[in-house]
Parts: sequence; structure tokens; C-alpha cells
Amino acid sequence: MATISTIADDFDGSTPAETAYFSVAGKDYAIDLNEEHAAELSDALAKVDELMSKYTDAARPMGKSSTPSRKPPEDTKAVRAWALENGYKVADRGRIGKEILDAYRDRKNRK
Repeated sequence: MATISTIADDFDGSTPAETAYFSVAGKDYAIDLNEEHAAELSDALAKVDELMSKYTDAARPMGKSSTPSRKPPEDTKAVRAWALENGYKVADRGRIGKEILDAYRDRKNRK
């Protein structure tokens, strides 16, 4: 039996939500946001980026960012299609459960 995990927005508890990662002043953060709150965060970070451009244009990058990518390594549409074809229950949107992702990644070893 598959386990389905639902992510809720950290502000208002609404679903669906997705985890957003960002860094401020050297500290890494993760927050679960619905589309509206994710857009607000994106707008706020864009303003910060604009204000900081004078400094970031003159500064040199310091290696690879420690902030995880928002895009998962797998194509989520492909994972969802595979999960449905293989009897897993998976939502149309939001985070895909670890059990499903593990099974998807391990599918080649099972054949």
C-alpha cells in the first residue's frame, strides 16, 4: 500500500503546497508554500536581488551554492505516470512521496 504525503502551506495550512528553498545572509531556509505565497516569496526575493545587484555585479562568486534546486532530479510528470501505471496513488500536484520516488528510481533494478 502506498503512503500519500500532503504538504500544507506553513502560513495558512492550505493544500497543495510545495517546499521552497532560499538563503538569506548565509542562512539556508525551507518553507512550504501554496502558489500565492510562493509568488509573494518570489517577488520579495526579486526585489532583494534587484537591490543587491550593485554588490553582486562587483563581487565574485564563492563556489557552488548550498541551496538545493527547486526542481527535483526526476521528471515529475514521468514519475506520476509511472506511479499510476504501477498501482500507486499519487496526486496530480505537490510533493511525490518518498516511497513512490524510491520505487521509481529502483524500477530498472527490478526488471
